[in-house]
Amino acid sequence: MNHSRVYKGLLLLLAVFFKGKIYAQEGKTDLFGVSYGSDKIKSDSAKGKIKDIDVFLNFPIYRDEKRTAGGRLQFRSRSISGLDPELSKDLYSADVFVFWQLKIKQKYKLYLFAQVGAYSDFKDISEEDFRYSFGARYTIQHNDKLKTGWGISYNRQFYGHQLNPFISVDYQITPKLQLAGLLPIRPKLIYTINDQLSWTNEIVAGAGSYRLSANEESSRFIRINNWYGMSSLEYKLTGHHKFSMGIGYDFINNLKLYENTSDNNWSIFTFDFRRKTEPIREIKSKGLRFNIGYSFGL
Repeated sequence: MNHSRVYKGLLLLLAVFFKGKIYAQEGKTDLFGVSYGSDKIKSDSAKGKIKDIDVFLNFPIYRDEKRTAGGRLQFRSRSISGLDPELSKDLYSADVFVFWQLKIKQKYKLYLFAQVGAYSDFKDISEEDFRYSFGARYTIQHNDKLKTGWGISYNRQFYGHQLNPFISVDYQITPKLQLAGLLPIRPKLIYTINDQLSWTNEIVAGAGSYRLSANEESSRFIRINNWYGMSSLEYKLTGHHKFSMGIGYDFINNLKLYENTSDNNWSIFTFDFRRKTEPIREIKSKGLRFNIGYSFGL
């Protein structure tokens, strides 16, 4: 067997699948990648750090002239250190994301997506460590330079229910300048310096919750909400390899510890609009963040 031909054939198949910029998650069309991030926690009462390691693998499922389906496997390690023992924890997540896209006529597309996974300290995994999300997006291709849309996602968090309504945009302002992403939770302004180097400035809203050990922590959970700005450079080497480096600042970074509860709190983005349960510990901070990453693109 000619392994070189098999390898090239696989890359060609995946490139054909992803060539229409079908986004597996958050606008990324890379086949796989890994990133490392560091986030400072600094307030009047606490100083600490959050370190993140993320690994993902995108995969195709089905494609024809009107329909496309694919997904992503993702693993995250999140380590909180420097705080008191109740909040200094090693947290993990392993999830699978799938999407289905339908082309309606020439300009319109319907996009459905769902995600499920385990989010905990992984000390004694059970069904209570799992949570899920799903949503939909509808887009319109106005012309060669502009595509817009709108949608909503629902996330079942350990603290309750989270809704994320959004507007999507992909606008090629000039040959070098592009506005893309989801408003208001992840807009990006991308400037292409040359064929190998690009500069991205973005605002990101993040929300997550992690279940702690049932045996050691009585199934408490930690909630992390943040809004931050990030400025990063991406460099493409010859071939398919991409490296990125960014620095940013947390405008809002909240860590909350909760007792195990079944109360149905509701939030929109990272903000509560019906809160039945109060945290037993909370740290609000601002600080610098740093990120480096590698991905294999098609």
